[in-house]
Amino acid sequence: MDELELLFELDDRHKQNLVYQGEYRLKVLAKDLYAPFKTLFDDWQQRIYRFENDLGASVVLYNPLSTRGLTWDFVLARFKGEDPFDFAYADGVTSGLDWREVQQRLDELKPN
Repeated sequence: MDELELLFELDDRHKQNLVYQGEYRLKVLAKDLYAPFKTLFDDWQQRIYRFENDLGASVVLYNPLSTRGLTWDFVLARFKGEDPFDFAYADGVTSGLDWREVQQRLDELKPN
C-alpha cells in the first residue's frame, strides 16, 4: 500500500465503534523499557474497535522493515472491562492487510 491508498482510508464504516486512535501503544512501553527500540514504532498508528458483543480488534498501520509500503496488522480482541486497552487477544496477528481487508474483517465481528 502506498500513501495514495492511505488517503482513501478516511472512509471508515466502523468509526462509531472506534474507542482509540493514535500512537501505537507499544511505542510508549518501548520508550520506557527498551531505549534502543524507541524510534522503531515512531510512525506506527493504532486503532482499537469495540462492538456491543465485547469483540473487537486492534489494527496497526506501519511500514514493515522487510517490504516497502504501508500495511495493516489485525488482531481479534475480546474486551474484559470498560477501558479501551482492557482486552485479551483472542487470535493471532494477521499481517499484510490493506484497508479494505481490515474493514471486511471488522464487518464479520459486528453483531447483526
